[in-house]
Amino acid sequence: MNKLATVVLLGTAFAGQAGQPQDAHNYQYTEIGGKTLAYACQGQGKVTALLVSGMGLDAHTTYKNTLHNANPEGYRLCFYDRAGYGKSQYENPKVRTMVELRDELAELVEHLKVESLVLVPHSFGGFVARAYASKYPEKVKGMVLIDTAHESWFDAMRANMSKPGWDTMEMIINWEREHNSFEDFAEASSHSALYKIKDDLPVTVLSRGIPHVTIRQTKMSYADIDVYTQTWNDSQKKLAKLNKNTEAVTMKYASHLFDESDPWIAIKHIEAMVTKAKL
Repeated sequence: MNKLATVVLLGTAFAGQAGQPQDAHNYQYTEIGGKTLAYACQGQGKVTALLVSGMGLDAHTTYKNTLHNANPEGYRLCFYDRAGYGKSQYENPKVRTMVELRDELAELVEHLKVESLVLVPHSFGGFVARAYASKYPEKVKGMVLIDTAHESWFDAMRANMSKPGWDTMEMIINWEREHNSFEDFAEASSHSALYKIKDDLPVTVLSRGIPHVTIRQTKMSYADIDVYTQTWNDSQKKLAKLNKNTEAVTMKYASHLFDESDPWIAIKHIEAMVTKAKL
């Protein structure tokens, strides 16, 4: 159950479980709210692009090919592990609200002494990034949302799946909250007002072009998998209308785990957003 749950909810690959070697990154550590957060940066510049991972994934597993193919020139590229993931530590973990996750990110940004910030979240990380951008609009100069979750998806699945299908989803979500990531997808999905951003903030929405259907491994019905996929696609259309300055792009050759097949599309749009942030 533990591996399967994170695979089907928001994209953890079987190979990406805790304990996997994380290559040679120059990790640094900082204490935030009694938790030890690990982070690493490469490159230098006034603009920092910060990678924010999804639920149940450390940052290296999410972005490893993006990181190893990137060559940041004139900007700083950083990633961090939220408390309890990867190399970060979280003793006696408890379920955290989206406000707590946002504030954890805010303290890290202050520690990094960021001048201008481009946020690059994946999946559930989109909630964290958008919540931060809403509270600190003066700091965030752009966002690249990589197949991120939208708050409408939870209710849309619940309303349209069969009872057995939704029971499966609810079991996965509850397991994540209570036993694995200690992050609450239902709670995060209940805060539309928390995610309101500036109307002129540059945003690029990268959405998967290949369905993410690992949930079939739960023996969910094909009809409910269709609901899972269609409601996600509908939620991406909502993200495409976040503000008047949002560009929507379909990652034609990538599924939810974009980094496995096309990290270069992420790099392309990160660099384009960094260029905008420098203007």
